[in-house]
Amino acid sequence: MKRYFTQFLMIAALMILMVSACGPAGSQAPAGEPAAEPTLSGLQQAPAARATPLPENYPPPEQVLPEATPTLSADYPARPTLPPTVDPYPGGLVWVLRPVGTQCEEGTEPGYGNLREAQSTLTAASIKVAQAEMTELMVTASCGSPTSAHYRVEIAAEDLDAALSLGWIEE
Repeated sequence: MKRYFTQFLMIAALMILMVSACGPAGSQAPAGEPAAEPTLSGLQQAPAARATPLPENYPPPEQVLPEATPTLSADYPARPTLPPTVDPYPGGLVWVLRPVGTQCEEGTEPGYGNLREAQSTLTAASIKVAQAEMTELMVTASCGSPTSAHYRVEIAAEDLDAALSLGWIEE
């Protein structure tokens, strides 16, 4: 017990020493001189900078230099023109959803056993699929409600009506 008490006293003395050593210096102005005004940072301000004369060959500050313009020689190759890009989905893209199954029921509808089958079913119906993924949504936990797992497919906007007729929901 005595050992712990000694260690405690040594640590306390060390902390007091550190606080007093790292504290602000107690310097005061000598008698007869006004004290410097404190600043926000606690440091005295630097003296004002003095203007230095410019060298004789240095241009005056009001002189504006002309902008550099590149000059190309006649044999310099011309910039190639690129063909315009073609948007494969001119009407844009939309996301559609379909639940994987129904809660409290076994299995899924034919053609929707996994993401690849769901995508193949859309492709077979002439719906252009840009990308497909699985997602989890918050749903109510009750029998007859859709499962939280959903197929999420991005299709061309022009194919939205066809997807809706197959039971998909626009996101």
